[in-house]
Amino acid sequence: MKYGLEVQPYDGSQILNNDRVWLFVLTWWCDTLLFCSSSSFRFPFPSAPSVKICSRNDPELSRCFIESINDLKPRLASGKISDDFQIPPMEPLALSSINMDRGAEFKVTFSELLVTGTSKFNIENLTANLETLIFDFNLLLPKLSFKGKYNLKIKLLLLNLAGAGDLKGVFENTRARVKVLWEKYMKNGKEYLRINKLLVRLQIENGRFDMKDLFRGDPVLNQAGNQFINENSRLFLDELTPGLERSLAETFKAMANEIMQRATFDESFPA
Repeated sequence: MKYGLEVQPYDGSQILNNDRVWLFVLTWWCDTLLFCSSSSFRFPFPSAPSVKICSRNDPELSRCFIESINDLKPRLASGKISDDFQIPPMEPLALSSINMDRGAEFKVTFSELLVTGTSKFNIENLTANLETLIFDFNLLLPKLSFKGKYNLKIKLLLLNLAGAGDLKGVFENTRARVKVLWEKYMKNGKEYLRINKLLVRLQIENGRFDMKDLFRGDPVLNQAGNQFINENSRLFLDELTPGLERSLAETFKAMANEIMQRATFDESFPA
């Protein structure tokens, strides 16, 4: 099985020092919860709204992380943190491609995706343990609307579906549970953190799809194909979910480790 996901690239030149990692890690909704709980860098612009800093000695560290994330949520949608500093917006979130290949009977590619609703996430639970270096969090995204392109060839129940064209749809009440296992390592005599393992589990309550040009654009078959997918959306989502989980885990692990190598453990978690 092959999976892959590409997030629209971020210009690393915008990160001029370790202080700005705190803001960069708040760029995407999944990144937000992965990285906020592992980055407490001071905001470099005194004119900007304050960012809550979490000490590793805080007896209520998890609560502090949640408060810090929630304080910044209103600014994440536009990406405008201050007049002096801007990060890529969460609304809409741009995804270059999601590829899922589970053999001859399930090949799907979504591309040029724009997703709205990502900044409306709610943190249901977050646990951070700096002794075991294990972080767990659960979040809810009430509604995600998306549009883009699709290319698929699948067998769902007894029906073979194939097509390529425009796509739009909605996911409702998407819950994600993420578990992050960090590890320490030494570089140039200093201690750093990186992700050793990242697990993502998704539960999408409802999903609706509208795919143009199924069955090479035959209007009758196109309507019937969309109706069949939506009437059997649970089966379709169950097929999609493993690929999404693995793609997200691999992508955000790589992104997080790229970010975390910019700061030492003491800089990430001030005493």
